[in-house]
Amino acid sequence: MPDESFNSNQNSNNEPPKSRMSLNNIAKQATGGNKIAGVVIAVCMVVIGILIFAAPYIMGIGIGYFVTAGFIVYGVFEVIAYLRTPADYRNGWTLANGVIFTLIGILILVEALGSHIGKLNMLSTFSFIIGFFALFGGITQLSSYGAFKKAGEPGSGWILASGIINLALGILIICAPITGFFTLEWIFAFYLIIGGVALFAEALSGKLACKK
Repeated sequence: MPDESFNSNQNSNNEPPKSRMSLNNIAKQATGGNKIAGVVIAVCMVVIGILIFAAPYIMGIGIGYFVTAGFIVYGVFEVIAYLRTPADYRNGWTLANGVIFTLIGILILVEALGSHIGKLNMLSTFSFIIGFFALFGGITQLSSYGAFKKAGEPGSGWILASGIINLALGILIICAPITGFFTLEWIFAFYLIIGGVALFAEALSGKLACKK
C-alpha cells in the first residue's frame, strides 16, 4: 500500500506555483472548486457591476455605508484586542487606533444618515482617503524608480509609469473627490463584469472542479 504522506507531498510538489492574488483568484478560493458556487459568485459579480453602472449614486452610497460599518467594526475590534491583552503587553497605539476609527465611522455614519449633503460628504471623505493613498503610493514609486534605475534592475520603467499614474490619479481625486469616487466606482464595476464573465466561463468549463 503506497504511503499516503508521500503521495500528498508529491501532489503538493506537483501543484503549479500560485500567482499574485486577484479578484478572480479570491473568488476561486471562495468557491472551493465547486461549479455551482463558482457560477453563483460569477453571476453576483456581473449583477453588482451592472447595478453600479445603472445606479452609481445608490450603489455608491451603499458602498459608503459598508465601508463606514467596516471602520466601526475594525475600531471596536482594536479596542477589544487592547482590553484583552495583558497589561504588560498593551500598546497605547492600538487603543488610540481603535478609538479613532470607531469615532470616525460613527461620525460619518450619523452625518450620512442625516441628510443628502451628509451622504455626499461621506463619499468625499472616502474618495479623499483613496486619493491620499494613491498620491502617497505614486510618490513612493517615483522615489523607488531612481534606486531601481541606478541599480540597473529590469522593469524600472514600469515603476516610473505606475508612479506617474498613481500620482496623477491621486491629485485628480483629491481635487475633485466626488467625480473621482464615481470614476473609481465605474472602473470597479467594469472589472467586476469582466471578472464575473471570465469566472462564469471557467465554472461552466469545469476548470474550477476539484480533483478528488
